[in-house]
Amino acid sequence: MKAFIKTFILHGLVAAGFGPLILVSIYYGYQLAGKITSLSISELNGNIISALLLAFIAGGISAIFKVEKLPLGIATLIDAIVLYVDYLFFYLINDWIEKQPIPLLIFTVIFIIDYLIIWAIIYKQVKRQVQKINQKL
Repeated sequence: MKAFIKTFILHGLVAAGFGPLILVSIYYGYQLAGKITSLSISELNGNIISALLLAFIAGGISAIFKVEKLPLGIATLIDAIVLYVDYLFFYLINDWIEKQPIPLLIFTVIFIIDYLIIWAIIYKQVKRQVQKINQKL
């Protein structure tokens, strides 16, 4: 458990640096849609802190894959659930998505598709690496 917490914090701190990039993406999307023209300092500060925390949790949860006693399927399920709840929580408290069924459904579908695409890419990369190692043996 000690190793998990250490890895969680380390990965979280690395990912937290990307939190403001996520926030910039969100603001840029809102600007393009004409939904936002200005923010108060308190809104901006709250959103920056939210983005940092969101990224810290999202990066840190990858430590779940370092827990050797967890099967890969369970670790992946935990990872997916924590990421979904993390993003949904911060998107809702900051009003980055509307609290209505359709926007929540769209968010969920996009999250699932993105998660599956990312895992498919990772799977292919790992498979290629394993094949290269096997060929060398």
